[in-house]
Amino acid sequence: MWDYDLVYAGDRAGDHGLAVVKRPDIPAPVRDYTEVSIPGRDGPLYIDEGTIGDIVVSVTFNFIGKPDEWFGRFREAKRWLLQGGQKELIFTDDAEYFYLVKKAVLDGAERSCLQIGQFTASFYCAGYHYLVDGKREYGLWDVKYNAFETSHPTYIIKGEGLCEIRVNHKVFKANVGQNATVDTERMVTCRKDGTLMNTDVDGDYEDLYLVHGDNDLEATPGFSVRVVPNWRRL
Repeated sequence: MWDYDLVYAGDRAGDHGLAVVKRPDIPAPVRDYTEVSIPGRDGPLYIDEGTIGDIVVSVTFNFIGKPDEWFGRFREAKRWLLQGGQKELIFTDDAEYFYLVKKAVLDGAERSCLQIGQFTASFYCAGYHYLVDGKREYGLWDVKYNAFETSHPTYIIKGEGLCEIRVNHKVFKANVGQNATVDTERMVTCRKDGTLMNTDVDGDYEDLYLVHGDNDLEATPGFSVRVVPNWRRL
């Protein structure tokens, strides 16, 4: 087993017979601005949109296979890395954080000899770096202080009837039948079985974000409300 590795979609590269050639360079994200030119004014104005762009992390892999196994090894690598949907990418020397990968793109495999192959995978990631601990469920009191960037949490509600969640004096209402999951990142509300409940809620998902620093959170008594904070950093 190699000392340095990465984990993608829950699997290590080493589990697929791949070795990371070197630790990748990690680009810094860029904030999104709208440029506005005003006649008579020197230079444009830049309006901060409050969002950041994606980053691309490129990783070069080696693999070794007998001459009659070489193509099979590369096919297995493609099957693993080209899965659809968002996946998590973790580097073993920074295992407390992960990148949220939106897509992966592979270049062709270079065959330096009969047994050795090399290729590069480019991971297109959200610009933030997410904490693994931020995927856990917490109580409302436990997430009142956000030491990181503004986060887009998920609220898991159990109970019956109208539940009001107040975050920093803004109200979000959900008509709950046993359970409801309010996902502020995707801006959807659904039941545990996946049934959409968007017509059963009233309020803006942005009002449920957890800002940096202190946050004031409350929920209607009689309901159980757990929070997956999705802590993130630049």
